[in-house]
Amino acid sequence: MSTLTDNPIVREMVNEYWLRAAEWTNWPTFVSQPLVPILFIFYSWYVVIAGLLVLGVLWAGIRYKYINLTAARAAVPFVVFAKWPAAIGSAIYLYTQHRYFAGVLAFVWPLVGVIVMVPGKIGLVQRLMMRKAGTENLLSFKPSSAGE
Repeated sequence: MSTLTDNPIVREMVNEYWLRAAEWTNWPTFVSQPLVPILFIFYSWYVVIAGLLVLGVLWAGIRYKYINLTAARAAVPFVVFAKWPAAIGSAIYLYTQHRYFAGVLAFVWPLVGVIVMVPGKIGLVQRLMMRKAGTENLLSFKPSSAGE
């Protein structure tokens, strides 16, 4: 007997909400992927990273109180398509300005930037997002036994 949890569409929905929750939990770090390399051009790298840490700590205070599914979904294409062009372009510019460390950091930021985050409860955010979307029952679904 097939259950709701065997449905690949349901599994995909739950996975989608988990990914959005992981991004929302550390929203400043996630959105910073295409922005930080550009900021390295105008500010010292340590000032930018310190600012991102401060934003992360401030975000930790509201990330469970405010959930915006539209923003969480809309940011994904921006980050995915802009992070590497911004990183490569910033790295080239910084290298030509003889700011080698900042150039290397700008180039690898999309890979290593995720270490600048404040840990959070992704499962809780996932549940809050699914509640807001009206699909929370998919997380608490208990399949019935085959004998019933």
